[in-house]
Amino acid sequence: MSTLREKQLAVMRLFEGAEQHAGADADVPERDLRLRGLGRLAKNAIFSGFNNVHLEEARELYQILYVAKDLIDLQTLVEQARYLVNEGLLLYALSVAVLHRDDLRGVKLPAYQEQRPDLFVPAETIFHAIKADKKRIGDQPIILNAFETTTKLDPEHQLAYFREDIGINVHHYHWHVVYPVTWNPRAMGKIKDRKGELFYYMHQQMLARYDCERLGVGLQRVIPYHNFDEKIDGYASHLVSFISDSKIFAIRPAGLILQDVNRDDPKVQVEELERWKDRIMQAAHLGVVIDELGQLVPLTVENGIDVLGDLIEASDLSINKTYYGSFHNNLHNLLSLVHDPDGRYKQSIGVLGTTATAVRDPMFFRLHKYVDNMFVEYKLTLPSYQQAELDFPGITVENVEVKATVTNVLNTFMTDDYLELKHGMVQLQGSVKVKYQHIDHEPFSYDIICQNSTQDSKNATVRIFLAPVYDESGHEIPVNEQRRFFIELDKFQVLLIPGLNNITRNSNESVVTSEGSTSHDEVINGAEGGSDADHSYCACGWPEYSLVPRGNRRGMDFALFVMLTDYEEDQVDRLHVVPECKNSTSYCGLQNQKYPDKRAMGFPFDRAIKAKNIEEFLLPNMKLQNIKIQFNV
Repeated sequence: MSTLREKQLAVMRLFEGAEQHAGADADVPERDLRLRGLGRLAKNAIFSGFNNVHLEEARELYQILYVAKDLIDLQTLVEQARYLVNEGLLLYALSVAVLHRDDLRGVKLPAYQEQRPDLFVPAETIFHAIKADKKRIGDQPIILNAFETTTKLDPEHQLAYFREDIGINVHHYHWHVVYPVTWNPRAMGKIKDRKGELFYYMHQQMLARYDCERLGVGLQRVIPYHNFDEKIDGYASHLVSFISDSKIFAIRPAGLILQDVNRDDPKVQVEELERWKDRIMQAAHLGVVIDELGQLVPLTVENGIDVLGDLIEASDLSINKTYYGSFHNNLHNLLSLVHDPDGRYKQSIGVLGTTATAVRDPMFFRLHKYVDNMFVEYKLTLPSYQQAELDFPGITVENVEVKATVTNVLNTFMTDDYLELKHGMVQLQGSVKVKYQHIDHEPFSYDIICQNSTQDSKNATVRIFLAPVYDESGHEIPVNEQRRFFIELDKFQVLLIPGLNNITRNSNESVVTSEGSTSHDEVINGAEGGSDADHSYCACGWPEYSLVPRGNRRGMDFALFVMLTDYEEDQVDRLHVVPECKNSTSYCGLQNQKYPDKRAMGFPFDRAIKAKNIEEFLLPNMKLQNIKIQFNV
């Protein structure tokens, strides 16, 4: 049997050379019958994670690779598939298969940003890298600065640090690899627990974080894209797909209006999208959906949001894809082709067409704001939480402080990072690194003092959230608006002994953030052996450096909310589930296990609050602490 180290090196080789055999007419040395019918997507096309035709072929391939007899069989299939299928499609399908195969537990996926730097770094930077590499003297790494994609003439330029952040975009791509839209539990033999609800919650949290950033730079909160007749703002990504005959991700001029897409692939009508929207909103308001047999299925408190999430995305778990359609995916498709809907100019898709690039476009957040509003409409049909559902009798949170350089003040700043290009699709002679900046924050911890006035020890879940206090006009945000902006910072279990308890938790322990991707060189030079934990799954999660919002230079006011709930009521199947690795269990769940919290995602802010303000909402097991987040230039 191969060691973990041998498997790791073999998997790294599988991902190498995806740019080879790119010719559409290349001779296939020997075609395995299992691969028959593949190769429908042209080699020079940009693979779209929202296009149903692309996704269907990708599903066929990852299911074949997933059930390969062993690693040698997998290697043979991948080598033959390289001659047949689109390179971007192959990378996606191979990632899904490797991540979920039981015999590859512990193997890390190559860092996607190093495999495909062309999806994260402007083309001008890569062209500069190629020129510098040709002129190199010696073998020392060449360092280049990343090219800026906009100027200060565009107000959205202020948010480029967030939307174009490599870690955030990798998170969005990786989440869709962990939770493929085409996932079929019967074919794969594994259930993705609460997949639809995770689709809702992960994107809701991205929106809440983005709105916090917008308020921090003085912009108004995201306006939902619900009127398909309105003119759309422009966007230019400056990205070029180097494995698709250097196809440029199309620029969207300002002032375009959504139109029917009438290409060979895809074909989508705006009228159809409107019809799906109306049907989904009706289901959300009535609390029932119609299944494929025409039967009414209630959206229950226990699973309604999960059913709705599968339906809106729409994943293959949708209860009725024929009737409710594919609203989310096809809205991505329509917007990504709004510049050339019938293909007369032979333009490629815009960045909204792929999961690795979509977050860069401001329209991503407008699109998802409307999708989130659909979920909110459903949640408004549910009763507000009663005191018995919120209280933890005998437990009182006495005090909460954020410990940093200055108590209850967090400092954020921009920090340098580097992306290695030599392992990607660009053929380089040596190391070329792109220097870029991302937000970061000083280390901090939570100091929570609570009283257990019962006679027994209690297992508790600690839930920590953060929300802005004031809106873009400087007015205090009403509680039922504010609850949509609470971002989850952490959630963990503690044992409370009778009497006074002092809980300390470091920010880098958060279950919202992940370990992140391991670089190619770190994987190749890694030590022999290792645990059986699936570290490729561990890369799913929010970047740790972006855990808290940027704030502003004056010090932006935030409300830190801490709540303790009864773990005996929170736990799933009455088992203490131990994560296999430090990944974002909050956004990504646990691999091959149930989501480790019985409560609704976002609890207690997922439903309308019957209180005049957040202070009135508080119970003894909750505490609010005002903090400031100060951005340092």
